[in-house]
Formats: sequence, structure tokens, C-alpha cells
Amino acid sequence: MLTPEHIKHTVDQYLAAINAGDMPAVMMIYADDAEVEDPVGTEPKRGDDILEFYINAFSGGAKVELTGPVRISEKAAAFPFRAEINRPDGQILTVDVIDIFEFDPAGKVKKMTAHFGPGNVTVRTA
Repeated sequence: MLTPEHIKHTVDQYLAAINAGDMPAVMMIYADDAEVEDPVGTEPKRGDDILEFYINAFSGGAKVELTGPVRISEKAAAFPFRAEINRPDGQILTVDVIDIFEFDPAGKVKKMTAHFGPGNVTVRTA
């Protein structure tokens, strides 16, 4: 059943899985026919391409944390967060993002869109 509590729990699971580097756990929130558009305007990823995207995006390790409250509507959630991503070249990427999850009736994420642009990204040396 899709409830506000379930939606919030899913967001928490997602962030915890990224922080743990557990990309298969990230995939557990998604419906089998899900699509991920990260960032918005890029070609949506589906199926195994979603897992490959997460592995590539966070391969150096990442820490994510909410920067504001999760906004919950009947079938969706929007949440602001900051990601610090360690790149293999030693640089640290900081990205301020708003993700939107759209849920199916079974409580799985059927669509995720990530909203950010160049003005939301900073790079520094470790």
C-alpha cells in the first residue's frame, strides 16, 4: 500500500544504500519497468542500464544527505539533497540535487528524475 510513511521510508532507503555503496539495494526501490532520467534532459535509463548508471556514478564512493524536508504527494516525492562524490582522479564533486520519485500502485519507484545543472555542481581537490 502506498502511504506517506512508505514513500518517506523509500527515500531513506535510497539515501542509505548510496551511502553504503550498495547499488543492488538502490535497485530494490525500483519497479521492473522503471526509468531514471539523471539529470533531466538526458536519455532515460531502463533495466540493467539503471544499475550500470549507479555503479558508474558512485564508483569512487559518495555521501548523500537531505538538505530539506521530503515533500510527499499522493504518488510522488520530491527531496533536496547534497551528494559528495569522490572521483577516481582525486577530485570531490559536490552536487545539490532535487530528485523526484513517482511511485506505482505497488509502492515501487516507476520514474526518477534528478534536477540539477552546472550551477549546482562544485569541484574541489581532496
